[in-house]
Amino acid sequence: MIPLRVHPEALDERRRVIRRMANLGASVRFDRMLRDIFARIRSAPEQFPEHGLLAVQNGRPLFYVVRRAVLPRTYPFVVFFYIRAGIAIVLAVAHAKRRPGYWADRR
Repeated sequence: MIPLRVHPEALDERRRVIRRMANLGASVRFDRMLRDIFARIRSAPEQFPEHGLLAVQNGRPLFYVVRRAVLPRTYPFVVFFYIRAGIAIVLAVAHAKRRPGYWADRR
């Protein structure tokens, strides 16, 4: 198992999604699925496919290997994360069909 850190903006995204759910049962199920995904990331992050990300830092292009964990079809959300120094860092809890890549400048 590796440690997992969630970016503050990803925590805000999670809270917003839960708050906007139609009913309490749906929000509880979403939160449970998200916790399950986080546990799977901690136990075996390499099981999730790579999703390359090109970023610019100090005027130099950098390539980060970002992975994506897709929630079950019931909830169209994706968790984007990468591994740095043995820590899984969750960058976003993003809707699968809205605003692609908006989280790309997070570290």
